[in-house]
Amino acid sequence: MLQKHVLAFALLLLLTLPRQLSAFAQESDLRAEQLTESNWDQLVPAGKEVDAIYGDFALRNQHIRAVIAQPLATRNANMTVRTIGGALIDLTARSFESDQLSAYYPSRRTVTFTDAKAEVSDQEARVTVSAAGSDTKPAITVVYSLTPDSRSIRVTSTWTNSTTSDLTLTLEDDLRADGGNEEMVKVPNGTHDLYWFHDVYWQQAYGIRADGYQLRCNSNSRESVIVFEGAEAAVLKPGQSFSLTRTIQPGRDLPEVLGQDDAERGVDLVPAALQVVDAFGQPVSGARVVVKSAGQNRGTFVQSDDQARVVAVPATPIEAAVFVEGTQYFEGAVELAPPGGDGVGTTQLPLKTYRPGTVAIRVTDGEQRAIPAKIEFRGNGETPTPDWGPQSADHLLKNLVYAPLGTWDVRLQQGTYDVIISHGPEYDAVFTKVSVDPGRTTELKAVLKRVVRTPGWVSADFHSHSTPSGDNTGSQLGRVLNLAAEHIEFAPCTEHNRISTYDPHLDSQGLRPFLATVSGMELTGSPLPLNHQNSFPLIHKPRTQDGGAPVTDGSPETQVERLAAWDNHSRKLIQQNHPDIGWLFYDKDGNEKPDEGYSRSFEHLDVMEIHPIDRILDRGRLDVRDGKVFGNNRMTNWLQLLNQGFRIYGVVNTDAHYNFHGSGGLRIWVQSSTDDPANIDPHEMMVASEEGRIIMSNGPYIEATVWEQDGGPKVVAGQDLEAKSHKVKAHVRVQSPNWIPLDTVFVLVNGRPVSELTFTREQSPDAFGSGTVRFDRTLEIELKEDSHLIFVTGHRSEQLGPVLGASWGSQNPAALTNPIFVDVDGNGFTANKDTLDFPLPVKYVDK
Repeated sequence: MLQKHVLAFALLLLLTLPRQLSAFAQESDLRAEQLTESNWDQLVPAGKEVDAIYGDFALRNQHIRAVIAQPLATRNANMTVRTIGGALIDLTARSFESDQLSAYYPSRRTVTFTDAKAEVSDQEARVTVSAAGSDTKPAITVVYSLTPDSRSIRVTSTWTNSTTSDLTLTLEDDLRADGGNEEMVKVPNGTHDLYWFHDVYWQQAYGIRADGYQLRCNSNSRESVIVFEGAEAAVLKPGQSFSLTRTIQPGRDLPEVLGQDDAERGVDLVPAALQVVDAFGQPVSGARVVVKSAGQNRGTFVQSDDQARVVAVPATPIEAAVFVEGTQYFEGAVELAPPGGDGVGTTQLPLKTYRPGTVAIRVTDGEQRAIPAKIEFRGNGETPTPDWGPQSADHLLKNLVYAPLGTWDVRLQQGTYDVIISHGPEYDAVFTKVSVDPGRTTELKAVLKRVVRTPGWVSADFHSHSTPSGDNTGSQLGRVLNLAAEHIEFAPCTEHNRISTYDPHLDSQGLRPFLATVSGMELTGSPLPLNHQNSFPLIHKPRTQDGGAPVTDGSPETQVERLAAWDNHSRKLIQQNHPDIGWLFYDKDGNEKPDEGYSRSFEHLDVMEIHPIDRILDRGRLDVRDGKVFGNNRMTNWLQLLNQGFRIYGVVNTDAHYNFHGSGGLRIWVQSSTDDPANIDPHEMMVASEEGRIIMSNGPYIEATVWEQDGGPKVVAGQDLEAKSHKVKAHVRVQSPNWIPLDTVFVLVNGRPVSELTFTREQSPDAFGSGTVRFDRTLEIELKEDSHLIFVTGHRSEQLGPVLGASWGSQNPAALTNPIFVDVDGNGFTANKDTLDFPLPVKYVDK
């Protein structure tokens, strides 16, 4: 009986392997090599969390790919997964490559490995890392090994007591697998024979076992600590050695990992071929099936194609629960079909109430050209709102579709949906409904008209992240899709402490005509949140440590000087990210008493983030939201800086980390010689930004051109104007699409509003239009002294609303220009030193 079921499970495994693996078996698959350019494509696995670089060590057989980090003290996977030398950093089953392991650390990061070698024979491939012993610490070697047919990697640690005293070993490992914003489950905290975790959406699971030991596991959303508990403590006499072996098994999902683990231990298994079908008998790709065997949870698998999924369970009865797009449609006992021709009969799981149709999305602009778009579906009445996946996903996530070229087909349960279709704030959004009929295809066509005209200016976001940054797990492809769907036309790639690139994603999705990019980074040091600077352009060195980036420093001044000098002192934009302006400029030691600030930094900072942007509408001393103080008001502090003579220009960026409405809620427009994203020159973007030719916004578009009243040159944001007559004219034009309300326009003169230059819809109804152009006037301004002029628009009470999602949508609409500096005496611009009724800021300390 046992032999029968083990053979059946072997058949199960064969059925789950892709066809191309049959070809793998024909070649010599057993490999152990150090990674180079020549072997990279053959050895490095695929997956969102792959961290391999040249110089690391790879293992491969016909079932597994693995990477062990080279044993260098400086080897880090990313900003938060650090000191990985000698650790297992990439591991995936070749039947479905989707690495989700950040790092597995033998000995819980207590050993600094110094040596490594790769060896291969006909029967084994191995990578050995080691550290020499000392008078106080044992020598240790860790051997990672694969045999030709093994479905798990063996990890054997051997300690040798090099001291003159007895040593008691602490047998514990830890691993990083970040699941805080993923559909990730981990074995419950406690003691088990098998540790496991499973990322359901990204479809990879891992099981860890050590024969002869129980595993005491303690996990949080990021880290798991595994303590190996045996019958006796591991005590080494001088000169003695001790070994601990664990096996780490990757699989597509938890049912596969548990089935493989049971099979290897000789457990009597029952194979079950399960297939989810809808009310019409059609397979349901993407259905999630939770399997139980004799009441015990066996995990979740995702149905991916038209074929049945074979799982193996140790006992009957079998139960299942089925979820589609976040809604449960089946729960109950499963009666297995009788054996078929291959020995495993297909058992259908019918979803009698799931009666889907297809929505064929087709989005074009006003000239019938396909454009990237964001499409949001909300169930109307009893119709469920879809939930396609976590906020880390790419094309389909939560209830959003990112259609890179405006075309996408989605399956939805029958019913009626409210739909919002958008492409950023230069386009009117479409608010509509769609009724989905069972078994039919419904076309959802939308024409998004580009109503806001921005000739000579392109939209940009200088600060975005994804999983290579290390503090999130968002797909980098998803980030690019999000940017393009929100009509960001220029976006440097700015991962934390790593130079990276969006180029492969732009090419794979056909997005080059819509989004320009360049390699850059965010250099993220301490103290937080002060010592963060973005920069572009930077030279990307692929498959090297940090992509060739500089390292951080505990001193903000040293760090920014290092960044400025990088790439042989090349010209680059340096952006100060989300600062406490008082701390940075006036309170270096953070004791709430004014001093010189981090003064060595000042000459290197070109632009500075000054959001939240809607604080420009109410310029208090502190940033107060819903009655809670969040810190100094950056907008007010920035205006104070300008009045003290600092010429540092403002920017606003999303700092997006996840992809669900991540990008798009803040943006800048940068002056450009081209309106075609395909022709944007990153060097021109850098220069224009250094010179302050930037408009800041969370949606509205405001443009201002200023000239001396009697004629002469015209200037825009960031530029200087001489006006000895003390009189200037300003043409102010404000536009917004159909989903952004505006009710005010005003001018700040040296940071202060002027009553005759303040317009509200209530007090000046004739000044405001009801269409796209909300305000269009030429203003006459008389100045008493040298003055910087900032032009502002917004809405004081209404919010942006649902197009940008709940978080960004809760902002008040707001936009402002960078200052125009007007010199009225011909002696150059002189700041007036006005502190705007508040003391100059120091570090904010929450009391």
